[in-house]
Amino acid sequence: MKLRMNAVRGGTAAALLGVLGLFAPLTAAAESWTFPVMAMDTLRETAVAPFDAKPVDYTALDAADVTKKWNLCFLVPHTTNDIIRAYLYGTVEEVKRLGASLTVFDAGGYGNLDAQLSQFDDCVTLGADAILIMAVSPTAFNQKISEARAKGVKVVDVNIGIDGPADGRVVVTYKAVGDVIGKTLAAAHAAGSGKVSTVVLPGPAGVAWSEDTQLGFAAAVAGSDVVIEKVAYGGSSRLDQQPLIEDVLVTYPELDFIVGMGTSIESALNALREQGRVGDMALYGSFITPDLIEPIKAGDVAGVVVENSIIINRLAVDMAVRLLEGKATVTDAVPAVTLVNAANVDAVPEANFAPADWQATMSVE
Repeated sequence: MKLRMNAVRGGTAAALLGVLGLFAPLTAAAESWTFPVMAMDTLRETAVAPFDAKPVDYTALDAADVTKKWNLCFLVPHTTNDIIRAYLYGTVEEVKRLGASLTVFDAGGYGNLDAQLSQFDDCVTLGADAILIMAVSPTAFNQKISEARAKGVKVVDVNIGIDGPADGRVVVTYKAVGDVIGKTLAAAHAAGSGKVSTVVLPGPAGVAWSEDTQLGFAAAVAGSDVVIEKVAYGGSSRLDQQPLIEDVLVTYPELDFIVGMGTSIESALNALREQGRVGDMALYGSFITPDLIEPIKAGDVAGVVVENSIIINRLAVDMAVRLLEGKATVTDAVPAVTLVNAANVDAVPEANFAPADWQATMSVE
């Protein structure tokens, strides 16, 4: 592993690695792969602690270096959108590469805390050597995680973030997601340039990643002429977002921007097309979906954040196996996020999405 010199910090680090590393190809073979990430020198005690990281080229284990067939469990909030499918695909592919076994549990939605708590217990009962968890609550699993770790089970905090200890973290900094979009708008609409308005649709209320997206965006536009008219929380599917978008367009017909999830932007495009208003307002998404690629190319969508979705979970699986093998070198890392637009969308790697014909796999023997 090679540490790059001249380490940078905070949002600047995320932005820089987004430029340097987003479009670097994933060098993958049966034996190993390498990918640029942002990594902490030491594991944070909690995912809400500052992510003060350095750019690192993360190199995965060779399959030949794995000494046994490890049993992994993966807890996901749901499996209903392309981003979660990408996480799942990355998990399954890396588990296969390393010769491990896998059981996946779908909680059925961010509101189903009791279901996911029970599924965590199921992982332990099934004899999981490591649990990868996208927790629907940042604090509700702390006791269970402590008990599992006391039994020797490794716990890797994936994507959303746990406000408590774990053995490893691959947690997207969603404040950075909001920050990337917010700084883009703030730079174009500095104080005194003339007020512009936006509505933000960050995702489900009370869920860490959506709340952090909003916090990052609000902090980035503070002091600029960007006015947040409303924050509209709601489910992450396009079906959930469609009525919210329709209400926004009726209530705020003169908006300059809509900032929302990828599914929010899909819904906004549908509604604006029906009204013959595509182009009346700029659209920015906090994550990308396959259906947004062509609208970005056409300029109908101004920008969308890309987070290298598949590699997030390949990294989490490799980290879990390294922890079990006693070979962990990096225990707190994540690929950086960046904003893509019509100028660079052609370079968005296919590794952000599962293959279109891929069927969700809930177990690997």
